[in-house]
Amino acid sequence: MIYNTYGPTGIKVSAIGFGGMRFENQDDVDGCASLVKAAYDAGINYFDTAPGYGKSEDLFGVAIKEMSKTRAKKPFYISTKSARTDPAEVRRECETSLKRMNLDYIDFYHVWCLVTLDEFHLRKARGVLKEFEKLKSEGLIRHICVSSHMTGSEISKMLAEYFFEGILLGYSASNFAYRDKGIEAAAKLNCGVVIMNPLSGGAIPQNPRRFAFVKTRPDETVVEAALRFLLNDPRITAALVGASRRNHIDQAIRAVDGFKPIPPQAIKKIRNSLNYAFNELCTACSYCDKCPQGIPIPKLMDTYNQYALTGRTIEMINRIRWHWNISLEDEYLTRCTECGECEKACTQKLPIRERLKFIREEVRKFLASESQKK
Repeated sequence: MIYNTYGPTGIKVSAIGFGGMRFENQDDVDGCASLVKAAYDAGINYFDTAPGYGKSEDLFGVAIKEMSKTRAKKPFYISTKSARTDPAEVRRECETSLKRMNLDYIDFYHVWCLVTLDEFHLRKARGVLKEFEKLKSEGLIRHICVSSHMTGSEISKMLAEYFFEGILLGYSASNFAYRDKGIEAAAKLNCGVVIMNPLSGGAIPQNPRRFAFVKTRPDETVVEAALRFLLNDPRITAALVGASRRNHIDQAIRAVDGFKPIPPQAIKKIRNSLNYAFNELCTACSYCDKCPQGIPIPKLMDTYNQYALTGRTIEMINRIRWHWNISLEDEYLTRCTECGECEKACTQKLPIRERLKFIREEVRKFLASESQKK
């Protein structure tokens, strides 16, 4: 395992972290907890969760009971978050997280889900950052961090206004251009940089041929190559792998253990291979999943990814039917009022309404074609 120093903290964290958002079955407490423990045993020491990830913090708590027995000799570090805008609620949420995870303190506590600079200014004005500072002074948290979905330039402005010890943001071989400026700004300020969605929300492993350009060695998988693309970036401290199975951990470990510096020319070639479609893939953060009309927007944006990757509408339609088990005759596509709430929540500023129209029209044409065949 490779260990990198996390910003100004002096803490050495594993280059691959465990993301606690994608457990396969959260009702399987022992199975999920054993997965966390397996990552710890394999050398991963950075664990990320959040109170909004279902039962994730509780599952971490079960694993942490066991991990704590060897923590003195084999340290581990816990990252969690609060999206609360009221200082008192931030404190209550922090205390709840501590109880759930059987912890006396949280190593990396994040101001969670800042989508715009206005949201950052709102929380700052309401005293959220001051409350984080109080929690730190009381020893309940160790380091004040931020989780952001803003553009690179917006991140630069935020970090210039308030120094966070670390930042968590989405970044991958498929959409690096969106936040490259933010990573550069964080690196210059010596912030720890942790990456979420390093595999583009699953799009990379699901489309190995399309993403073959990221490979620089014939003996590596596209997943290993995508992770090594990040490992090669000295600005990045760690990349979170949202493991739902043991083989996901094993593959991430192999990516680290087999890592060799990638020549600058090869990195340049990878970057030059990206096009608009890759930069505009939905990374499945699901913050748009609050449609007033009940439209399953994250699922539909995932299906649009298939079209963007393959150029074939049938791949998109098949994913709607067979992957997400959504009936094409469902009224979900006609319920959109174009209120724009989804685009306000979108962490990548994607044209969701335009894509919904495209999907609706392609589904209409497909159903008409199928009807003619009968």
